[in-house]
Formats: sequence, structure tokens, C-alpha cells
Amino acid sequence: MKALEIPSIRRKARRLVSALCLSMAPVGLVAQNAIVLDPAPIVGYSLDWLAPGGQATSVPSQIAVYSLGCSKCIEELAAVSQGFAPAPVRFILTTFQNKDRDVTLPLMQFGFAHSDPKNRRSDLLDMLRIYTEDPDHYLNNPSEWETVVASHWRGGISDDDRKVAEAFALNVMDMQTRILALMDKLGTPNAIPLGQPALAPATERNSDRYKALVASLSLAWLRPPLDDAEAANEIIKRARSINPLRSLDAEGWKELKEWALNGAYWIWGGRLNPTELTNIIDWQAQYHLLPDDESRKERQRQWFDKTIERAEIGPLSPLEAFGFTDIDALASPAWSAAQADVQQQLVYGSYLGSLTIKDGE
Repeated sequence: MKALEIPSIRRKARRLVSALCLSMAPVGLVAQNAIVLDPAPIVGYSLDWLAPGGQATSVPSQIAVYSLGCSKCIEELAAVSQGFAPAPVRFILTTFQNKDRDVTLPLMQFGFAHSDPKNRRSDLLDMLRIYTEDPDHYLNNPSEWETVVASHWRGGISDDDRKVAEAFALNVMDMQTRILALMDKLGTPNAIPLGQPALAPATERNSDRYKALVASLSLAWLRPPLDDAEAANEIIKRARSINPLRSLDAEGWKELKEWALNGAYWIWGGRLNPTELTNIIDWQAQYHLLPDDESRKERQRQWFDKTIERAEIGPLSPLEAFGFTDIDALASPAWSAAQADVQQQLVYGSYLGSLTIKDGE
């Protein structure tokens, strides 16, 4: 996969940063605390890999939603992989739970590593056929599934292109989960109809869906694994809204580091101008170019350490601590795609307050 072949929805921002500022106070309210979502990112972040010829030539009536841990989904995907049922033109794989994430990521990386749509479709159907023959085994032994997928990678991909494929598999997978959480479509099998407005319905504070929104809208590489109901119940306790303009002294930064690196839900907050938003986008986009959560978390650990050292001299806000963007990141052909990805996350994150029904409302 060439970095420049990433679909345009993930290659460049569709709006100017000033438009993002407007979206921070959503105006598309159609009912109490319900928001009409722009359908373009929903379609753009879905996958057309199973469409005839390996790419969609038109917008379908709906986007199929599957989970690799859902028995009904497995039945449908098995039928598709064996040619007994038509393949969806576009689909999304939900990865809110850790077990789904572990088996979906290798498949996403596998898909993004292909540059030829027809080969990708053929290879992906083969992988789905293998997976659906013994889904419980692979779900319980994700490292074996990762090995199986790795053994089917085609040759001829450079190390740089492989890293881009891995990075954007992660970015797209996380954005798909945000879309599903916003639309209350995490349950599977499911579908997103495209012939009607895409609605993000309201949710009550502390409800299961509110927790899902907080988790999915946060920085993905800092989140703890969501393996069970007990972990889900910890989401609100571990969540914070981070104001990038609020200054902290060295002790404050040490506390923030301790919180963030031990399983946290970090969501940007505050009312920001275009320059401030641009700074957040450029800082975070550097992380979106890294191939896995481990390297992203390590980069933030190093950022914390440098910031704590600087804060010994005087208090710093996150905005002041961002520093300069890496030259290598700016030179990456995937840089604009990473920026667009962060921008879309900020847009979605800005909806949380408007969608939350507070006690007594």
C-alpha cells in the first residue's frame, strides 16, 4: 500500500479549522440533544474491501456492522466468504471490546497493506474463511490468529509502507468505534442506513452508552483494555476532560503522567480558537503516524518526562508543552491524513456535552 493511496477522507481535512470551531457548538440539533452527523466520514471510514472488484462504485443503501466475536456475524461472514451470500458493499467492524480488537486489528492491517483492490478482496475472503471455520479458537488465542494472518501477507511492501498500513489500520478501527458509539450501533450484527439522516441520539450521564462514548472518544493508546463489565464500570472514574490551556506545575504534571499512563480516558476540553485547535491537531497527528498503541504510549511518556523537566522552571499548559512538530512527521506522505483523522476525532469529541442528558432534565 502506498501512503498516498489512503482514501481521501483520511488523507486530508475536509474542512478548515475555523469550521471545526463552529462544530464545537453543534448546530445540527433535530430533537432534544440529538445531532445529525455528517454522512461523509461515516462512509469514508467504512470499508469497501468486499465489494465487487474490491471497491465500491456507488454509495450503498446501508453499511453493514459486524463483530468477529458475534456468532450471528460469524454465520453471515462465513456465508459471504464461501460465496453463499452477497458481500456487503461497505462494512464496519466493531472493536469496542478488547477481544474484538485483538482479532480485528491484524485483519485491518492485512487489508491496508494491499494496493490492488481485487487482490485484497480475494485475500480477505480467504482470511475470513479461515477465521470463520474456528472463530472461538482464534478469539481465545489472538496471537495464533495474528500469526495466521501474517503468514498470508504478500511480499513487496516496504517497511515504511508497512508502518503506514499498521498506523492507519489502528486509526480507522478506532474511528469506526467512535462512529458506532455515537450512533448507538455497537451491538451486532447491525447496519447504518444511508437513505436517512445519521443520528447521534442523546444519552443519560453514567449510562452504559455514555461510558461507551467517553471510552471511544478518548485517546485510544492510553485506554485500559475493556475485557468485562467491571472494566466498563471503571470508565467514568478513569476519565478526565483535559483543558489544553490550563497550566500545571511540575507536581501537577507528575500526577497527570501517573494518571494517564496507568489506563485513562483522556478527552480534550475547553473553548479553543483556530490556532489552538491547529496546535492540538499537529501534536496528536504525530502519534497517529506511529504503528501501534505501545509506541504511541511510549512517545507520550517521553513527552511527559520532558514537560515535567520544563515545568520545574515554571508552570506549563499542554499547549505550551506541545513543542515543535517532528520534521519526519511533516515529511510523511501520510501527514495530512493523520491531521484529518485527529480533526475528525475532535469534532466527534465536541458532541459529548450536547448529547448528555443531565440529571433532572
